[in-house]
Amino acid sequence: MSEAWIIDACRSPRGIGKPEKGALASMHPQHVAASVLKAIAARNAIDTAEVDDIIWGTSAQVGAQSGDLARMAALDAGYDLRASAVTLDRFCGSGITSVSLAAAMVMSGMEDLLIAGGTEMMSMPARRLGDGPPMMDSGNLRLRLSHPQSHQGVCADAIASQWKAKVGLLKRSTKATSNQAWCRFTGTMAALLWIRRSFLAPAHQSKALRC
Repeated sequence: MSEAWIIDACRSPRGIGKPEKGALASMHPQHVAASVLKAIAARNAIDTAEVDDIIWGTSAQVGAQSGDLARMAALDAGYDLRASAVTLDRFCGSGITSVSLAAAMVMSGMEDLLIAGGTEMMSMPARRLGDGPPMMDSGNLRLRLSHPQSHQGVCADAIASQWKAKVGLLKRSTKATSNQAWCRFTGTMAALLWIRRSFLAPAHQSKALRC
């Protein structure tokens, strides 16, 4: 079985996830993903015609995040038409699932060069459609009777309240390990360059974020 190697990592800056308030709220989700895809290709001198596949995770695939975001972002980033792309949804595990599947494709020998990651615009309006408390069943009331699934944020609050002491211990231990892991990602920030034209309302300002 072949080995799978991660040769580089790249990410965008983060902003507040609130509509019309976050620093990146006016960006189209495809622009965020395209900025990262463009940076990863430039940093590693990748001939994008040799990219077998782009596997991308996006949980709320509605509105501006729908329509195979990975493929649209790759085209927007100037990738070769032969670089195919697919977008998947495993809720908060979408990005890590994308990386795992990319590794599995290499290890199986089916593909040689893949790019994997994910995009989620928390500031995008109507990420989850419907009235009332957000549920994960997309309005399937029959499913809700047997498997009621509250939004993961609600579930996280409930877990934190019920097991407060254990969550506190976990928080302290993960903070220490995350600080160590962060050192491995120094220099991974990609610049976001865009003409500031909101997909919600027009604006006329050119901006670039660099970290």
